[in-house]
Amino acid sequence: MKNTFLILVTALLLVSCASKSSFNSFYVAHKDECDLHISTPAFFANLFIPKEDIKEYEQLFKRVKHYKVMIFNEDKTSLDKQFDKFIKQKKYASILKVKSNGDQVQLYFLERKSTIKEIVLKIKSDEDLLVLGLKTNILEKDFVKFLDDSDIKLTGL
Repeated sequence: MKNTFLILVTALLLVSCASKSSFNSFYVAHKDECDLHISTPAFFANLFIPKEDIKEYEQLFKRVKHYKVMIFNEDKTSLDKQFDKFIKQKKYASILKVKSNGDQVQLYFLERKSTIKEIVLKIKSDEDLLVLGLKTNILEKDFVKFLDDSDIKLTGL
């Protein structure tokens, strides 16, 4: 009985770690070119995020299923172009684009049937290119409500 339970829990953990998503295809294709890449289920990563730091965004973090982080230092211009091509091919929608002092932040989402399935954040500076992919299951109306209720203020636009 114990062994059966252990096998069931292990299988469930492995299935939850498998991330078949659009961003996953970019991640797999370019992870060898990264200086650092991390892919982890949200239940594990959320253990390390200080709760007091994310209190305002708690409802969003509860709906994230998987995190993928990629940091590039070398040949980032070519990778940036490949990433932009990937975003267009997979039909991600742009939520936000901010440029300041040579740095650039872009936020994209992938929606299917009024549900946001993925959120991708790209941060590009002179030195680095960072890409963060979040596998989610957020209704569009809940995401809009989250943005309306948040204290996010964009300045300098």
